[in-house]
Amino acid sequence: MSSTEQHPGRDLLTAVRIRRGLGTRRLGGRIDVHPELESTNRTARALAEAGEPEGAVVIAEAQTRGQGRLGRHWVSPAHLNLYVSFILRPRLDPAESAKTTLLAAVAVADTLKEQAPCVPRIKWPNDVLLRGRKVAGILSELACEPGRTLFVIVGIGVNLNFPRALMSADIRDRATSVMEELGSAVDRVRFTQSLVRHLENRYIELEERGFAPIADRWNEHARMDGQWVRARMPEEELVGRVRELDGDGFLVLECRDGRTERVVSGDVFLMGGG
Repeated sequence: MSSTEQHPGRDLLTAVRIRRGLGTRRLGGRIDVHPELESTNRTARALAEAGEPEGAVVIAEAQTRGQGRLGRHWVSPAHLNLYVSFILRPRLDPAESAKTTLLAAVAVADTLKEQAPCVPRIKWPNDVLLRGRKVAGILSELACEPGRTLFVIVGIGVNLNFPRALMSADIRDRATSVMEELGSAVDRVRFTQSLVRHLENRYIELEERGFAPIADRWNEHARMDGQWVRARMPEEELVGRVRELDGDGFLVLECRDGRTERVVSGDVFLMGGG
């Protein structure tokens, strides 16, 4: 039985339902909800390249080629979760605009904190966890010219009503959903509205106050201070204790030999079961 058969019409994501009472200023002026897309990021990027103004929101009930970081596939079953992309046109230089992935992780964690029974945790750079299992991921794409940002596509996938029994064997042990942790189904419309609001608030904060307040909130949600991690980067692997997310959006590690290193790109794995 499909999710829509279990909840006929009640939990369908529609632009009308999401916009009702949304109350945002910058995001959500246009909301497109599609029954199925290859990828919300691809559709949003095509709109942005065609001149679509900032604030457009693209949602799919299912994705056939959902994108994760580093070319990975994002599992996207129909009518269970949230797959959404936003078009942003920051009045910032490209280096600052690139921090929208970290900003979005804070917005997701803030949204989850309102609904989940356990405290969400951010794992650098783009994963959000509940009880150590991945519940959300972010994929941002930046288009720029020298010194000027053209647009940023912020794609977010959140496992909301995804039963672990339906997860494939290769992700079941490391993924979860809000429903699994909450013990009951999530109102997807309300969750989407909350996420749009939190993302807008953090986005305005970045433009008006800079990255420092967002870095502080990221560090609070990550709770990685002092955590031993393994950082797998393109040209080397580091093991170190996390000191902080710095003002450039990089993870600062203190290695065993006392030297300090910054993780600029790659994957970070928590050690000791964190």
